Amino acid sequence: MGDNGLTKNMINPPLQNPPAESFGPAAPVVPLPAPAARRPMHTRRVVYESYIRDDKLFDLEGRLVDTKAYAYHEPYRGVRAAGDTLHEMVVRLTIGIDMVVREIHVSMPATPYPPCGQAQLNFAGLVGLSLARGWRKALDEKVGAVLGCTHVREMLAHMPTIGYQTLSGWSLRSAEGMQDVPLRAEGQPRFIDGCRGWASDGPVVAVLMPEHFRPRASEPDA
Repeated sequence: MGDNGLTKNMINPPLQNPPAESFGPAAPVVPLPAPAARRPMHTRRVVYESYIRDDKLFDLEGRLVDTKAYAYHEPYRGVRAAGDTLHEMVVRLTIGIDMVVREIHVSMPATPYPPCGQAQLNFAGLVGLSLARGWRKALDEKVGAVLGCTHVREMLAHMPTIGYQTLSGWSLRSAEGMQDVPLRAEGQPRFIDGCRGWASDGPVVAVLMPEHFRPRASEPDA
């Protein structure tokens, strides 16, 4: 494994498409009920994007923007119109295929108070840590409480998921123009038994990863 976390010969062959019925019946979509009479209050928009760099490292970027649906007054910035930016925070993590953080950059274009921006450089302490293990504990230790920013920590807390989605073999195996993107080599994927769809005793694992399928133990007769 090189400095950028790549391993050789990690491009897997394309997936085969099993019959749709192999996955079992689809559950019906449960719609939200019609809301009661109401008025808008607050909007938080969070967008994550990821990129593969020419050096085969990966940039994971997040942007958080808070706005209010009404005019109001702030102690420092004064009168704020509806739709004015309350918070805007931007994060970029650079990781290798091993999910280890190589670089981190935090920017705070909009904050309600001047001292908020003093936390920006403190996040450099996360360099060298892994998104794959102990990440949330590291956030608390390195940039918890007054060392960091609540909203930046919230964005960073979801970065492991963005990393796994970026390095997902399922989409990359069938992607056009992505044959040079390396895939992670691991044993049992961490997402197995992490949700109902990927239950180790379910049809998705049985069809796509039979080597990790674990039939449910039969209940003893009463």
